[in-house]
Amino acid sequence: MRGSPLWRAVAAFLVLLGLGIPTWKLTHEVVANTSPTGATPNLQAEVLLQLTFTSLPASLRVSHLGREVWNVAAPAQEVERKLALVFPEEGIDLLFQVTWPADAPLAAMRMRLTDAAGETHEKSVWGTGALEEAVTFP
Repeated sequence: MRGSPLWRAVAAFLVLLGLGIPTWKLTHEVVANTSPTGATPNLQAEVLLQLTFTSLPASLRVSHLGREVWNVAAPAQEVERKLALVFPEEGIDLLFQVTWPADAPLAAMRMRLTDAAGETHEKSVWGTGALEEAVTFP
């Protein structure tokens, strides 16, 4: 056997130390500052919301981020409104609260949202009586 066991242990330790530093840097990556100062803020954009009902509802409320953005006491069969909403790339959640008359049959509501880029997103919900539904638009 050649060489001293002590020198071999020191050499192995130095090799492991040399590999350990890059491994530590790879596994402990410093997260870049994700503050909104460097990023593009989510500005309010004007979107067009169109609603179509199969049965006339008694009332309609639309909320976004806990804030009521549209309230109609007795909406028509088709209604639309331009809303100024924060519309991030991930999409938005709108809370729809619709009340149909007690004697109304199963009814549907079609929601059509046209964003600031001109893209149209369409969703629909069904319900009777009182409906509270959160809908996500991509």
